[in-house]
Amino acid sequence: MQHTKQVAARLLPAFRQVFGMPQAIQRCPQQIRGLASESKPSEPSVLRPITSKRRIAPSAGEIGTLNWPLPQAVRAVNPFPETIQAWMMDFETNEPVDILDVQRSVFAAPIRSDLVHRVVTYERNMKRQGTHNSRTRSEVRGSTRKVQPQKGLGMARHGTRRAPQFVGGARAHGPVPRSHETQIQRKVWLMALRSVLSAKYAQDQLVIVDNMEIDSHKTGELSRMLLVNGWSPLASTERSPSVMLMPFMDEAVPSELRNLEIASRNIPGVSIMNPSDAEVYEILRHQFLILDRKALDLLEGILKPM
Repeated sequence: MQHTKQVAARLLPAFRQVFGMPQAIQRCPQQIRGLASESKPSEPSVLRPITSKRRIAPSAGEIGTLNWPLPQAVRAVNPFPETIQAWMMDFETNEPVDILDVQRSVFAAPIRSDLVHRVVTYERNMKRQGTHNSRTRSEVRGSTRKVQPQKGLGMARHGTRRAPQFVGGARAHGPVPRSHETQIQRKVWLMALRSVLSAKYAQDQLVIVDNMEIDSHKTGELSRMLLVNGWSPLASTERSPSVMLMPFMDEAVPSELRNLEIASRNIPGVSIMNPSDAEVYEILRHQFLILDRKALDLLEGILKPM
C-alpha cells in the first residue's frame, strides 16, 4: 500500500501536464463544494412575490428575484354574441317591419324562479294597506265589574265580561294596523325583471312595436285589433285578453297615446304601464307584453349589467 502511494505521487505531476487537470483537484472535497456553491447562479423562487423580503427558510438563504412576470387573472370569454335578434312588428296589423338587435344579458338571461318569487312577494306586500284592526279588552264596550264572586260557586274564576273567552268580548292577539313592507336588494329586483323579460322572449310572448299610436279612441276597434293580431282569445272562449301595454311615457299620458288610454279603459285584462315603473308581478300576470322602441331602449339601459 505504501509503495502504491509513492508511485501515484510521482506520476501525478505527469498526468497534470498531459491532461491539463485544474489545480482545484488538489483541494479537499469540502472546499470544492464551497466553490461550486459560490459559482452557481441563484435560482428564482416562486414561494414569495417579488416585493417580499422574507426568508424562505434558515438554510435557504436570501430569496432570488423572479425573472418572469406574475401570473395574470384569466377571464373566460363568452362564445355567444352580446345581442340577439327580435322582430319589430306593426302595432295595428302585427306584421314584421324590421329586425332589431336586443341585449342578450336582458332578454336571454338565466331565468331565476327563486328571485322572481322573492320579488313578487315583496311587491305584493308593498300593496297591502295594513289597516286591519281588532278591539282589545280595553276597547270593547262593557262593564269592568267582577261578574261573579271569586269563591263559593265551584266554577272557574272570572273578572270582567270583556275578557276574550266571553261572547262579545275582546280578541286576543288580534291584528293591529301595521305596514307589511319588506326590504329587498336592488340587484335582486333587477335580476328578477331580467328573468321575467327573458321568459316572455323565450315563450314568444314579447312583442316589440315601433309605436302605439291609434287613430280612434273606440273600445270596440281596439278589441277587434287585439283579436285580429292574436293577442286576445276568441269570443267563444269567454275569456278576457291578457295584455300589458308598455309605451314610453315621459309624462302622465302623452297626447299621442291619449286614444290608446281611453280605448283600453273598458277592456278587462288590458293594462298600460310606464316602463320606468315596470313591476315583475304585473308583467308576470299578463300573457303578452307589448313594448315600443323607446321603452325597449329604456329597459336595456336600466337592466344591462355594468
